[in-house]
Amino acid sequence: MKIAFVGGGSVQWTPKLVTDMALNPTLAGADLVLHDIDPEGLDLLTRASQKIVKQLDGSLRVSASLDRRASLDGADIVILCVAIGGLAAMSGDIQIPERYGIYQSVGDTVGPGGLARGLRNIPFAVQVAREMEDRCPDAWLLNLTNPMTTICRGITGGTKIRAIGLCHEVGGVLPRIASLLGVSADALTAEIAGINHLPTIQRLSVNGQDGLALLRDWIAEHGAFSFVDQRTSDPSDSFRDRLAVKLSLFTQLGVLFGAGDRHVAEFMSGILTEENARGARYGVLLTTIEQRRQIAQRRRSQIERFVEGEDLPLAASDEQLVPVMAALRGGPPGTFIVNVPNSGQIANLPRDAVVESVGTIDALGVHPHAVGALPNAAYAAIAPHVARQELIVEAALTGQRGPALAALTSDPLVRNPATVGELLDELVGTPVSA
Repeated sequence: MKIAFVGGGSVQWTPKLVTDMALNPTLAGADLVLHDIDPEGLDLLTRASQKIVKQLDGSLRVSASLDRRASLDGADIVILCVAIGGLAAMSGDIQIPERYGIYQSVGDTVGPGGLARGLRNIPFAVQVAREMEDRCPDAWLLNLTNPMTTICRGITGGTKIRAIGLCHEVGGVLPRIASLLGVSADALTAEIAGINHLPTIQRLSVNGQDGLALLRDWIAEHGAFSFVDQRTSDPSDSFRDRLAVKLSLFTQLGVLFGAGDRHVAEFMSGILTEENARGARYGVLLTTIEQRRQIAQRRRSQIERFVEGEDLPLAASDEQLVPVMAALRGGPPGTFIVNVPNSGQIANLPRDAVVESVGTIDALGVHPHAVGALPNAAYAAIAPHVARQELIVEAALTGQRGPALAALTSDPLVRNPATVGELLDELVGTPVSA
């Protein structure tokens, strides 16, 4: 088996995914080729990966290539984990909209930041998929890159490559709900339907009981804002999910969203506003570029020390990617949260739009579980974003201004439609074609 990792110089993802690969028996003896455009980062993560495999007594063979096309040759699995322009580009995604009174807690999925990031990342992802059509046409592309939905939609709509988007948000939310209800995460069974970073938990079973009813009882007793004041000085504190957005929307909409609050807040109007202290009233803190730089540097320093001889605790992560890879290659089948084209699993969302739901994966591919139609309240929150995502993909792949302008004008984070044209031009650097 050959695995090509596009963006393999990632200090966030590569160490834990290589650890998972080295521990997985289905992937024993596989060739892993790390590709990146940063020679120093690629060299560091290659040495770290090789040391991880050795420390775990694994048989994964790790190599590196600065040539993306060569890394794709004959691959069975391609992992896509990139951020075109890095934090320098993302700083514009965050800071430019703030000049227009638009605040984003993440800035990588929806809103002006999600649009700008999509315009950078979608064309690159589709280019990789087209290279795969020439060099490894039967390979699966597993995408970790945001904006997840629009990238996967660009690939599946514009190429013949089979792609799956994999996100860990639902996997982070369910254990939190379990802890509120005083049970283990294994006691929960959930039905998921929606889009990435705005999935809904349609049904929730807790040891056979109605989990949504139990959660309503918990909120009635404790309140939706129980955790908003829990703060630390650590740069990663802004990533913490304090639940108030989800729980308060659950009481108002009757819809429980299965992603972290910092993501859910960006899909809604009125939360990330001055009236709500830019989200702080709900416990949502804006993640600054400087905080992201500090976290990335901390991770890089840890990896550098590991390569130089310091111990690094190694254990399997909760990420889905490696079990999905194993299932696709004949290992144990499993049930996962997947982002794939809608073939009817969500009845009232457009066919072929990329949606997030539960699916079984085995050597024959992905088999999404049908959940029927979204209830009206969930549909009202999700369907407009699906339409905007189609506009963003169109803009990214054609370079036309109109679809991007329409997507931005109708976005719930936008405060003043009269300034959207100016904002769009600033985000893309120069005006795009008419």
